[in-house]
Amino acid sequence: MSVLLKIQKDIENTSQATIRDFQLIREKSGVHVYRCIYNSVPAVVKYFDNKDDSREILNYRILARHNIPTIKALALGDASVVLEDITVSQDWRLGIAEDLADTCVAECLAHWYFRLHERGTTIPELDTLFFELDSITKENLHMLMQKIPEGEELFRHILTRYDKLKEIIYTPPFTLTYNDFYWTNLVVRKDKTAAKMFDYNLLGKGYRHSDFTNVCGSMSSDAATAFTNEYNSLYKEAHGHDRNEAHKVEAQINDIAAPLYALIVAFTQRENLPSWAMHVKNKVIDGSLLDKARLLL
Repeated sequence: MSVLLKIQKDIENTSQATIRDFQLIREKSGVHVYRCIYNSVPAVVKYFDNKDDSREILNYRILARHNIPTIKALALGDASVVLEDITVSQDWRLGIAEDLADTCVAECLAHWYFRLHERGTTIPELDTLFFELDSITKENLHMLMQKIPEGEELFRHILTRYDKLKEIIYTPPFTLTYNDFYWTNLVVRKDKTAAKMFDYNLLGKGYRHSDFTNVCGSMSSDAATAFTNEYNSLYKEAHGHDRNEAHKVEAQINDIAAPLYALIVAFTQRENLPSWAMHVKNKVIDGSLLDKARLLL
């Protein structure tokens, strides 16, 4: 059965509306994205070949239930999600590269991330969601040792203290985290009064700090400062204190765990090591990651 027939059948099971006039936008790693007409309205439909990727459909449901702003989901099937087409919206536009240097957009994003994190701490589904650091298994650490033999001392240091690492990883409180920030996943109100992220395949549980580094690492320094200041202001207003100590604890864990996760993804999901992974690999080779591991463990 063709992908288009699968989409039509899936949507028919959940909606009385018709879906037609498909135009392929992209197709990669089992995720198919088309523009279409849904119930006589321009829309975008995503179809997932793989069950793991279809978790994005559940994530749309979770965000809607907890009143976290998303682009509008028009229909949710078992393997398909039909979304509003932002390119024809009167109020919203897709993100552009220049948004990464726009302090106004950064402040708007801080509000979206703050709401995601605040509401994400109490959702009942949190412990069942994707967690990046679950991929740091003994098996994957042995795999990294084979791929990067220059880092054997690092990987052996972690493996002999593996139980302690897992205990430390699970010590800070978790919340919903977006985990996939970039301007291509961003939508902005045309009057720049709001912004939000879409594409929720990597949405899961994690630390607030992880999203901070994910966002600020892509922004200009001015935009990153605007994001951080606005978020911290919102947090202090809501809680009566800052989260500097919590931020430091999460940062210390992330300094070890995030590079390990990045390398695991690079070696297990990519045919060739991407440029961003080479930067992380160099931290293994030059010993800087080992120094941090010794401090943590």
